[in-house]
This record gives sequence, structure tokens and C-alpha cells, in this order.
Amino acid sequence: MPDSALAGTRVVDLSQGIAGPYCARLLADLGAEVIKVEPPEGDYARRLGPFPNDVPHHDRGGLFLHLNANKKSVTLDLETTSGRVVLRKLLANADVLIESETPGLMASRELGFEQLNDEFPQLVYCSVTPFGQTGPYASFKGNSLAAMALSGLMYITGDPGKEPLCTGGEPAEYFGALHAWVAILAALEHRAKTGAGQNIDVSMLEALGCADEYNTTMYAYLGAIRKRFYSRHAIPTYPSEIFPCRDGSIVVIGGATGFPLMMAILIEQPEQEGNPLFQNLWLRFMQWEKFEEILRPYLAEHDWEDLLTRAQELRIPFAAVLDAKTLLENEHLRERGFFEEVEHPELGKVPLAAHPFKMSETPLRVGRSPLLGEETHEVLAEVGYEAEDQLVLRERGVT
Repeated sequence: MPDSALAGTRVVDLSQGIAGPYCARLLADLGAEVIKVEPPEGDYARRLGPFPNDVPHHDRGGLFLHLNANKKSVTLDLETTSGRVVLRKLLANADVLIESETPGLMASRELGFEQLNDEFPQLVYCSVTPFGQTGPYASFKGNSLAAMALSGLMYITGDPGKEPLCTGGEPAEYFGALHAWVAILAALEHRAKTGAGQNIDVSMLEALGCADEYNTTMYAYLGAIRKRFYSRHAIPTYPSEIFPCRDGSIVVIGGATGFPLMMAILIEQPEQEGNPLFQNLWLRFMQWEKFEEILRPYLAEHDWEDLLTRAQELRIPFAAVLDAKTLLENEHLRERGFFEEVEHPELGKVPLAAHPFKMSETPLRVGRSPLLGEETHEVLAEVGYEAEDQLVLRERGVT
């Protein structure tokens, strides 16, 4: 089998939660050896679940399994001097360090970039935090919800005249992870050319803000502030909205070439082709209630799979809103191998969301998450700790 793209790269992952760990998982999937350094009680994501039968267990949480596939787990108390000594030994052979502590905390432990750079000049040091390492908000506590609010995304989400809404999931965490991942890959390429490591400062707030350029440019160019407007796309290509259908919900996207005829054929009312609401996009956008009086009854009488298939055959970009069960059973994702089963010592066979891209020459890895501290003995032995030394560290609560 061909080598993985990042084979031979070692990453020390000190981060907790979602953003940093997911970034490190992406590196691990590409073949990097990722050593996840956790406090003795474990990454707090181990306590977040979901858990089988709703029984909490630090090795059985679905979120942790997703975020930490293909890693090794080492427990280490960095509040102790001995723990920091062990970490420095790990960094002597590391290419990348990822951390997610409140700005200033790593420096207070003598583990900040400036303190480590003299000792490990080739180290790529990546910090992933809610608001970045500088600025008035740097020390603020935050999460994806806070970033959605402060980035402006929440302001434009929801119905007009009602309170703002958040989107599902943790978008700021994952956007932050992706930006950190790309930055690390770029820093490794730079190091290959120059021999020098560098400091990467990723702000989840700014990562999410980059995904909503339309509203900032709208204000910069027009002085206009976009209001909440249901679930519609900002640019008036109406319809571009979620509608109920007989067995769920369907996303109807208009504006396609040949829309009047194709939509009229889809809803089995060919006479509507000449209707001004079908012919004129702007009229349809302004008089959306009248257009929906025609569209909604037909959608309500048909299943999403039928609507999706026929719309796509007519080159109208419909999409179904899938729940988790339907997603796991989806024939397209199944054929592409997006969900893969991994064998876990505590969970047996479990499905794992794999990768959104494939590589012909350096295929990505699919593996399980580590048990808490599973590789502590192995990794410490590698950096010179004999069994007696490791026993002392355990007795002192360092590992």
C-alpha cells in the first residue's frame, strides 16, 4: 500500500474540545503520528457523549471517538514540573504542537511559543482559541455559539421579526479546525524549504467570519444591513428555501436555466410555464406567497426521494433534508464509503464519518480513538523512561 501523505510527521496534540482535536485528527488521517496528551482525567470531550444506553464512560463517547480517530493517548499533568519535563522530551522529536488553552496559560507554564522556539526552532506551534491570541477578547471564554453571535452569522439566521437563531452543530469549531489544518500544512511546507518552524494563531471567530463575506461586502458597498429572512438564500434566486414534503423536507433551489418550463413539468402543471411568477425571477421573489400557493400543495403530496430524483433529472438542484438514520443509509454516501466501521475495544463495531476527499496515491487512514492513556507506557519508554521511572510518575499523579 502507498505511504500516507504525512507519514513520518509527529504531532503532539494538547488541545481539548472540538477544534484542536479535529484538526489533529485530520493530520492523523493523513498518516501523521498524533500523540494526544491528556490530563490524567482525560480530555473533557470524553465526558460529553453521546454514550451507549446513556451511561457515561470516558472511553465510549461518540464525540471523542469522532474527533480523535487514529491517535495515541498519553496522560500527563502539565500543572506539574515533572509533567512539563516529560512534554519537552516528547517535543524533541515532534514536528507540530497543537494547543487550545486560554492565551497566556501556556506561557505561564514555560510552554509558550517564545519559550519553546529557542529550544525547538523547527517546531510548528499552532494555537486554536475562540478569539485568537491578541485583541480585547483574547482572554474571553467562548465557544461555537459565541462565535456565531460575534461573527454576525446569528444576526442573519431566523425569521424576520423574531429573535436570532443559531445553526445546528458547532460550525465555528469545525471552521477553526479546518483553518488550523491548512495553516499547519502550509507551515510544514515552509519548514521543508527553510528549516524554520513558526507560530500559528487561529481564531474560531475569524474562521467563521470568513464564511460570510456577502454581508460585510453588502454593507461596505451599499451601507445595507441584511435582515433575517426565513431560511432563504441571501441572493434573490427564489425559490431557494426549505419546504415540507410528504415524508420530510425538501430544499427547492430555483434560478436554474430553463426554470419556468422545468419547474412546470416537475409539478405536472405545464400551463404554469407562461405564468409571470414562473417567468420573472424578481416578480417571484417579491410575490413569493403567491408562488408558494402553487408549489406547496404539490410538494406536500410527494415523497422527498421522488421529488429529488425527478428534479435532478430536469437539472433543478433540489436536495433532501436527511436525518441521521437516513444519512447512514444514503446510497450515495454508502457507495463512496463515507461511513466506515471501526472496531473499538469498548464499543465493538461503530460507524465513523470518514473523509470528504480521496487521494489516489496516498490514501487516508480510518481508525479508532484511543482509550484514556492507552499508549502512555509505550511513548514514555520511547523517550527514555524506564519502568521504575514510569511507576514513580504514576504514583505522583503525573501520568
